[in-house]
Amino acid sequence: MDSKLKAQPADNMNINDDEIDLFELWNGLVAEKLTILASFVITVLLAIVYAFSVQPVYQSESYLLPPPAEKVLAINEFAAILGTKRQDPESLFTQFQKNLESRLTLKLIFDKYNLINIYNGDIDQLSGVDKIKAEKVAFADFIKDFSIKRPKEKESPEEITVSLALSLTEQEVADLLNIVVKTTEERTIDEIYQQLIAEKKSKINVLNDRKFGLRKIALDKRMDRISQLDEAIIITQKLGLNKPVSAGPTLNINNVNTESAYNTALYLLGSDLLVAEKTVLESRTNDDAFIPELRELQEELQKLQRLKIVKSGFGVMTLDQAAIYGDKIKPKKSLILAVAGVLGLMLGVFIALIRRAVKNRRQADLTSV
Repeated sequence: MDSKLKAQPADNMNINDDEIDLFELWNGLVAEKLTILASFVITVLLAIVYAFSVQPVYQSESYLLPPPAEKVLAINEFAAILGTKRQDPESLFTQFQKNLESRLTLKLIFDKYNLINIYNGDIDQLSGVDKIKAEKVAFADFIKDFSIKRPKEKESPEEITVSLALSLTEQEVADLLNIVVKTTEERTIDEIYQQLIAEKKSKINVLNDRKFGLRKIALDKRMDRISQLDEAIIITQKLGLNKPVSAGPTLNINNVNTESAYNTALYLLGSDLLVAEKTVLESRTNDDAFIPELRELQEELQKLQRLKIVKSGFGVMTLDQAAIYGDKIKPKKSLILAVAGVLGLMLGVFIALIRRAVKNRRQADLTSV
């Protein structure tokens, strides 16, 4: 019982030793105020140097809508003549957006304006695999800096926002974004134009093949007729028939060109008529006048050949608002300085506590000696 009572003050003493004296802590921080102030000032100064030395990044935006009806109509007029699928504003705008997001379009701009120097200033000093890797990384960063914002449900269902952020001047960023949009528009229009040209050539080829086929069939029919006449002439010569016969099998001279006449009573016309017809057929240079479909086909073919597809009236998007200038998004100097100030104070307090702890430990060691 007495031993427990005697141990109680010792436990209280340990508890008191573990408690933090806030007044002593505050006094320690006050004593180290110069350390805290120095940490704060140095951190803020470093932040100021960084904020005013880093290359600023500007972001510019452009707003786009589907093409107007008259621009789509110009495309559909040619599609109607060629008998191909008609377009609508939404499908054309979708095709434009796909090209806008295409790596091919962005790579074209990236290479043409040598944007790799923005991301890697030492690219000219690299070679081989290292240069290829650096270019790949730089282009990937460029793709991240280019973005397309599509509308939310409460916003316009058609308008999209295109943005580009680069460490160029505010005007250069806007100009480059406008170039990206314009290049994509031209590429999309050229795709539609080339498609119409290809369809025109394909249809002309089909008509030419059909025209060739009709002429070939007409020639084959004429040669078949000559062969039939040759055979009928031999029969007339053997029978001694020079003139059409007036008796025998029924003969309808008006229908001698029918297939039945060829097969039954062609020789009854007599050799004089048959030889005359054969001579005319052999002297014929072409059969165009005897092909009923040919003139209509030639008219359609000439119409296609005279057709000039002009893409100047085509449209795949409407520029609701072009990029005018860029807004600075990096560095945010006020935020950098605020964060640096807080970090400087925290670092200063941490250093002050460590210094105070070291001093107390030394003082305690001297006291115990």
